[in-house]
Amino acid sequence: MSAKAATLEGRIRQHWDQLSSHEQRLADVLLAAPGQLAMNTATELAHSAGVSKATTTRFFRHLGYESYEAARRQAREMQSSGSPLYLQPAPSASPLASIMQQHLEKEIANLVNSYRTLDSEQLQQAVTAISQARRVVVMGWRHSQTIAHLIYRDLIHIHSDVRLLPRPGDSLAEHMAALTAEDVVICVGLRRRMPALEAAMNALAERNVPMLYIADVLSGKPARHAQWVIRCHTDSSLIFDSTAALSGVCNLLCSLVARQMGKASNDHLAQIEALHQSLDELE
Repeated sequence: MSAKAATLEGRIRQHWDQLSSHEQRLADVLLAAPGQLAMNTATELAHSAGVSKATTTRFFRHLGYESYEAARRQAREMQSSGSPLYLQPAPSASPLASIMQQHLEKEIANLVNSYRTLDSEQLQQAVTAISQARRVVVMGWRHSQTIAHLIYRDLIHIHSDVRLLPRPGDSLAEHMAALTAEDVVICVGLRRRMPALEAAMNALAERNVPMLYIADVLSGKPARHAQWVIRCHTDSSLIFDSTAALSGVCNLLCSLVARQMGKASNDHLAQIEALHQSLDELE
């Protein structure tokens, strides 16, 4: 069986024609929100699909699982990895106002918990290193690059040499070759990280390049390569991971760097503003 077919949804599609009508009804429920498997018992899942528990047991055996618990473990692994398919909640009849309130409360909790766990000494060390760095490189892939770009957009206003990687058409080596212990790399690694991140951080560590690593609470293996690690809470009540705490902490980080750089930061920003006016770039 291929790796793709080994997932719950892959197995369902592979065996669809061999499933009974009742099993197909259960399959429809799971395809709509596979994460239910991680949250519910076999009895609860059977009830939500309107089938018997015996049908549920046969269903998972037909798909090639040793037991319901084996399938449930796989679903939990997919949730932990951050798969949006497994994070989306089951269809709900809850009113929109209730959904909005739950979402707000979760976002607030993420912010509060992320700020409470910040290590002020470690944060200050990272701020000082970024402020004094010859060059700052911000690195991230996929949705991590969205956060990396947020940091880049702030730091470029106050630091004379800031780079964002990876860049289209370039290799990492072309940029990393010039980095030394005088530079700082800010690595963003949210869950569902690409292997390229750890490979890059390992190479940077071998070159003694200081690194700040910004991640979710399950920071993974790349954290071992960084001098400083910031972990943010990203759980959500809906399908997509929350970025509220990440945005807030990154704003704090860049603002503290500007504060630490003082006159150098203000002088650089003043030059940018003068050029904006000269070039008539902004309204």
